[in-house]
Amino acid sequence: MSQGVVTKHLIDLIAKQVDDHALVVWYDPEKHYRAVAADLTLPNTTVARYDGSFLQLRLEIDSLLNDQHPPRLLVYVPMDQGETDHALIELDTAGVVVQPGQQPPNRNTRLSLVARNALRPLRGEANAADIEKQVDAGKLSLADLDKIGEKKDSGVLSLIFGTGNPQEAALGFVAGSRFDADIEKKSARGELADLLQTTVEIDLPDSLPLPEMRDRLARHVLLTDLVVGLGDMLPDSLSSLKVATPPAARDACKELARNWRMRRDVRDSYVTASRSVEEKSSLGQISFQPGTIAEVETFPCLERALLRNVEETLQVGATHDLLDLATSRQSRFWSEVTPTIQAHWALLAAVAQVLLEADRVAQALKDAPKTVPGLVQAYAEDDSPWCLLDTHHRHLESRWYNFEPDAADPHPGLEKLILKAEQRYTEVGSQLAKAFVKQFAKSKHPIPGMLRQVQVFEKQVKPRLGDQKTAYVWVDALRFEMARELGEVLKGDFDLTLQPAIATIPTITEIGMASLVPKADQGVKVVAVGGGKLGLEVGGTVLKDRKDRIAFLKTHAGVSVYDAKLDDLLPKPSKKVRDCIQAADLILVTSQEIDELCEADNITQARRQMDGVLNDLRRGFRVLADLGIKRIILAADHGHLFGEEIGEDMKIEAPGGDTADLHRRVWLGVGGTSEPSYLRTSLKALGVESDLDLATPWTLACFKSKGGARAYFHGGLSLQELIIPVMVMTTTAQALSKPPTGIQWTLTTGSKKLSTRFFSVQVSGQSSGLFTVEPPRVRVEVRAKGKCVSVPVSASYGFEQATGDVQLRPSATDARLIEPDTVTLMVDVGEIGQKTVSIGLLDATSGTELAGLDKVEVTTII
Repeated sequence: MSQGVVTKHLIDLIAKQVDDHALVVWYDPEKHYRAVAADLTLPNTTVARYDGSFLQLRLEIDSLLNDQHPPRLLVYVPMDQGETDHALIELDTAGVVVQPGQQPPNRNTRLSLVARNALRPLRGEANAADIEKQVDAGKLSLADLDKIGEKKDSGVLSLIFGTGNPQEAALGFVAGSRFDADIEKKSARGELADLLQTTVEIDLPDSLPLPEMRDRLARHVLLTDLVVGLGDMLPDSLSSLKVATPPAARDACKELARNWRMRRDVRDSYVTASRSVEEKSSLGQISFQPGTIAEVETFPCLERALLRNVEETLQVGATHDLLDLATSRQSRFWSEVTPTIQAHWALLAAVAQVLLEADRVAQALKDAPKTVPGLVQAYAEDDSPWCLLDTHHRHLESRWYNFEPDAADPHPGLEKLILKAEQRYTEVGSQLAKAFVKQFAKSKHPIPGMLRQVQVFEKQVKPRLGDQKTAYVWVDALRFEMARELGEVLKGDFDLTLQPAIATIPTITEIGMASLVPKADQGVKVVAVGGGKLGLEVGGTVLKDRKDRIAFLKTHAGVSVYDAKLDDLLPKPSKKVRDCIQAADLILVTSQEIDELCEADNITQARRQMDGVLNDLRRGFRVLADLGIKRIILAADHGHLFGEEIGEDMKIEAPGGDTADLHRRVWLGVGGTSEPSYLRTSLKALGVESDLDLATPWTLACFKSKGGARAYFHGGLSLQELIIPVMVMTTTAQALSKPPTGIQWTLTTGSKKLSTRFFSVQVSGQSSGLFTVEPPRVRVEVRAKGKCVSVPVSASYGFEQATGDVQLRPSATDARLIEPDTVTLMVDVGEIGQKTVSIGLLDATSGTELAGLDKVEVTTII
């Protein structure tokens, strides 16, 4: 049976939905399409029709619904969906619905709209609009419309572009030269020029070469999109631009530009065209009003202008609106196609968080608690604890040290803004330190109601030894706020509790680690062991180093103990390690990564890799759970300060005298001087048995000392150094390594070649069955020779700064789809050493690889 142009357009629309979604329910309340549906056949598709009985309809199709994959099935129902009493609700949910008024527009079968879209390329915009009105008035049927379509031969462009929709044809032409040969072969330049004139109001002589027609069309569409987007705030210098003027043509240009941006298959051509038009029109030289450009995405210069405006505004002060803006821009078009822009917005969001949190804490300190327990609760345990300031500052520093601005747009004010945030953090941190140290120094020790580090083994580890296989994890320098953030990531997989404890003073490794062993709760003593070192006497034994501590633990734990380092568990433990863990009752896991990383004084590397330690801990906990560990107790020896490099104005003279040990943040000894710039008291006065005195700065200042790190310190009495985390985790079924199933993954690189230090990968997926998906937490890696050479720095949504993982989410429009998420990675160029790399998508819980891309070409990296 021959088909008219309108009927063909309708069938193409239905067929496209079947091709895209397999299962389609087609409601036709006006019964315009009964004749079409009666004879309709589609390739490899079952067409079922309602004929008065939903029961009979279900009997006909039920056998098709037993497979895991949705069938290619079209169900035609000549009635309103609302009149069916939800008889087909399962099909509606599992597939897609097409009907009059349905959104998005490509599922809208309103006859007048179908007619307009089908006839516009043949009859022009104005004529097609008149026909639409006549259909809505009930004057024209589908048969009438097909006859109208026969009056003018318009099949050539439909044959070339595979659609009668002028928008899609225009997009097919402007996005590339794929159809040029057919246009020339069929002598369709004139018809194409007519279609473009009626659709977007552009005069293109058909004598123009197709590449020039395409360039002019791109300029016309993009500049019209810009002018429409700016509205009344159009700069005077752009007022003379020749763009589309009729509302319909303007709307068509705007829709075409938007579709061009959003279509992944033609996005690269949009980026190229946009940058070319921007350069040739000198748009980068124009000053745009910041309040008018937030919703205009036509050109990258608008995004750069918005970035500069937010930077300048943050210099004045942070607001929640600025934070929301910086956060939302990470998922916008130019962030997704330009990794440096996404990383830039993430950095500005981190700046805003630090400034806002600093203001909040500074305000709270004006009426701060007057007791140590009250201050610790405000810092560590309230719903919005003050330690969030440390978390946001750590995120800021990590992002800053991972950031490399676009060479074409260096943003000179950014460094000044980062310095402002760092100084504000130090200022408020010093106020907090002074308030706490004053209360701590005058309190009676031990402080009632506060867990002490020396009690951790007795209270948290010992009670269930022998009943449950237990892991005891000592992490050197794990700050409370870091454990809190790690706990937020882990709480979906483990039953856990986190509480603050007061570390043994001074807050250095030799003292803090030894305080975690058995019998420490019965009394400890800080002693000098010579060579400028201290040790801790526990139960009559002086513990000086890791060897002493482990030997003491094994002697006094009361059960069999196996000790391992975190590295022994990753990426997978050896058979020897697994066997030893199986044979022991208590597994001691130690991690010195933070201290070793930061005390090496390579600030850049330390900042870049700090959060990687949290990811390693998380992976280590999962390994322990898989090996049968039922209970995990995490504790630290001390916290730390890690700010900007210490300046001369923050350095003070140490007391001198007979010095037993001197660190940047603490002096231990006898004799010497006492100054107002630091607290000088005996260790006994602070609740620690010793013959030594202690001195520590009131603020975040440091003693002058030879050597040592320039920005990383511990030993003092600030909350960041003194309050350690004690986390108790009980393994659950979710903690075990079970990768997600039933998801078909798609990885799309932001560019075909890796040519800069920043590289983006879009992750998307869909259910391989009829059911909804449970999007997992994932991790994206760039690999060279099987080794990960990248660090995740940001994502469109769901980015977890603590681990670099990304929590995916379902699509808002289809629960069987995963919302696409673009992840930006910073690549370690020095580690590549080959012509290609691979991309891996990992399940963050189990470490299982879910999908991958091989042989991504590497070009010269700048």
